Amino acid sequence: MGDALRPGSILDSHDELQVQEMINISRLAKRANEKDVQVMVEGPGHVPLNEVAANVRLAKSLIGDVPYYVLGPLVTDIASGHDHIASAIGAAVSASEGVDLLCYLTPSEHLALPNADEVKEGLIAYRIAAHAGDLVKLRDKAIKWDMKMTEARRTLDWEKQIALSIDPEKAAKIHGRTGQHPGNNVPCTMCGGACVYLMLPQQRKYEKNTELQQTE
Repeated sequence: MGDALRPGSILDSHDELQVQEMINISRLAKRANEKDVQVMVEGPGHVPLNEVAANVRLAKSLIGDVPYYVLGPLVTDIASGHDHIASAIGAAVSASEGVDLLCYLTPSEHLALPNADEVKEGLIAYRIAAHAGDLVKLRDKAIKWDMKMTEARRTLDWEKQIALSIDPEKAAKIHGRTGQHPGNNVPCTMCGGACVYLMLPQQRKYEKNTELQQTE
């Protein structure tokens, strides 16, 4: 069930028309359920960050168990060319608050029809947002992915880090441009020799040797 009066700008968020339409849609959704007609409810696409959680809670309180999906929402209107990022911020909050589906945006939103690369960028941004939400709603299940990545980073297992990345192709390209290759147990070029995963084992080895010398 579409929300024809959803805000076209964060300045319109939760104005009288939008809220009244939400109430009317909730009534229609209940009537549909009573007739065994399956429906889902569409949410807004422009909502400032401080109102995103309230929007989900309000909608859910009105429509009950009917699936609710949102178009991001965009948390700012100045991100032309990067609307997939601006909306993924709102999507992560919405997901954590209990929306059932996320409608993704691409970098070309408000500008033009997206090409294949822009569709990919939008989908990746929203997979990240969805996973961030799952870490709140389904933590025990969702956290396993992050735990595997943490262990791969601790052991400097680059092949595993790249494989576990949400975009392995891009991760491999960035990692490989410095001359490093999967399989090397060397740190990345961000910290170099100051990498904590190199320094900690060295420190522990030093402390152990010092302790042995003191006992001799």
